[in-house]
Amino acid sequence: MERWEAVSNHFCEVQYDEKNGDVYAMIHSGSRQMGKKVGDYFNKVAEKLNSMWHSRDCHIPFLPTDSPEGKAYLSWVDFCLEFAYLNRRVMLEEVKNIFRHEFPNIGWTTKEIFDDTKNDILNKHHNFVALETHLGKTGYVHRKGATAAFEGSTCIIPGSMSTASYIAVGNGNKVSLSSCSHGGGRRMGRMAFNRKMKNSYAQIEESLNGIVHSEFKKVDRGKDKGLLDVSECGFAYKDIEDVMSNQEDLVTPIVKLKPLLCLKG
Repeated sequence: MERWEAVSNHFCEVQYDEKNGDVYAMIHSGSRQMGKKVGDYFNKVAEKLNSMWHSRDCHIPFLPTDSPEGKAYLSWVDFCLEFAYLNRRVMLEEVKNIFRHEFPNIGWTTKEIFDDTKNDILNKHHNFVALETHLGKTGYVHRKGATAAFEGSTCIIPGSMSTASYIAVGNGNKVSLSSCSHGGGRRMGRMAFNRKMKNSYAQIEESLNGIVHSEFKKVDRGKDKGLLDVSECGFAYKDIEDVMSNQEDLVTPIVKLKPLLCLKG
């Protein structure tokens, strides 16, 4: 079985819809550290300004949205979101080219199935801020570990490299500010999980039976150096079926996708 080296929770998956017989290509990738650097930079700017304003009682540094700094931050957020989308678009085109090479008569039907596509791609951001109106009030909603689930909108909810992922329709739940989980979520920290599973590698490989997947590498620094890093295996994440069951009021599942190939990178 062919494998690649796993290095992060970003991935490219080829998935199968057993009910309808369709094959999906799903990619999870963002702004490639740009978003974090933008956030860190403006957080320091906010800390400095808050200190000047004697706003030290505020636990989270803030920037007024009508200030030059606030406007600059929001502009950079939009830039990072667009950059992240273009990253995913380029990677998806590479995947599609591979499929076209292997299957010259293949057809892509994304825009025929889903109404809210862009360039024949179903694109959903997570970990972002956006100006929205909820419960009669307009403000900036920051979704961390979450994605938008407006009524009737299509949502993408990845599971793990050995479990299902879901395509769902948002229910527009007002209490959640029209949001839902953007994935399964970790059970515990990476290193803690690696230590817990150091005697369970056979169990992990069994869970990935039949799935072409990335090779697990060894930790290359710290006190766990040499320990196999299995922090991206399915057992590291919460049960996606429980996650979906616990957010029935937020989204309605429409497609269940089984992983065939998972490339972590």
